[in-house]
Amino acid sequence: MNQFGIPEIFEQDAQGIVKEIYEDIKLVLKVPVVNFIFRALAHYPQFLAYAWEQVRPNMLTVNMESASQLLRAPNIDTSIPKIDFSRDYGQQTLQSIKNILAVFRYVNPKLLLIASTWGESLGNRPIIPQKESFGMISPGVYEEMPSIELIHVPNAPLYLKALFYDIAKEHHSYDVASDYRALARYPRFLEIVWSYLKVYIKSDEYIILKRNLLNKSVSLVHQQMPYPVKFSSNLTKAAIPSQMAGIMGLVSYFQNFLPGLIIEMEIINKMLNG
Repeated sequence: MNQFGIPEIFEQDAQGIVKEIYEDIKLVLKVPVVNFIFRALAHYPQFLAYAWEQVRPNMLTVNMESASQLLRAPNIDTSIPKIDFSRDYGQQTLQSIKNILAVFRYVNPKLLLIASTWGESLGNRPIIPQKESFGMISPGVYEEMPSIELIHVPNAPLYLKALFYDIAKEHHSYDVASDYRALARYPRFLEIVWSYLKVYIKSDEYIILKRNLLNKSVSLVHQQMPYPVKFSSNLTKAAIPSQMAGIMGLVSYFQNFLPGLIIEMEIINKMLNG
């Protein structure tokens, strides 16, 4: 799957301004991981620095914390089986899986809001505040959140590479989300939940939920963000014209990919917790 992967800069490889942005992203979003959208855009450090500076003040507000909560638990009507994973894992391991899920379930809605903010601004639909800030939240990673170890596709054993490839193929994607790369530390668990999700993501309900989450995220950033996000494609073209196609493609990719990821992590959570 190496040839299909989206180039990214991992945390351990980040240097200079990218490393500084990564550390700030974790503090502002309050999670112990720099997600895929930032690792991919890090190949455009000038844009990432500018785009993060634009969205950062909003992500420290109660407004956006509340907005992300509105995206976090989509209304899934399909009956979801609760699976007894204790046959494969002990309680301590199952708690570790739950903790990993909690990180991504918490941060994915925030990532969608950020991607929609950037997508709207790049599409010459800047964020013009409609509401004042309801208050600020303190930066800092939640202490109870676990460290996140991702399985890198090129280094994965063959059976995991095959599973990663299937996940990417069924998503019509170029790569595999951080969520799945973290859960791949527990391959039997990932194999079981993916066998269900692989069918579900072809359903009409999934497609409709994805569209509704995307549309809702766009509405929320325009209605709830208290600070402007004002860069436009014209402004960015003037700064880095040769990179604009790649930047806009990545932002669009993640804006359309993240709604499905929110749904999928919610389903996995229900399969694990009932």
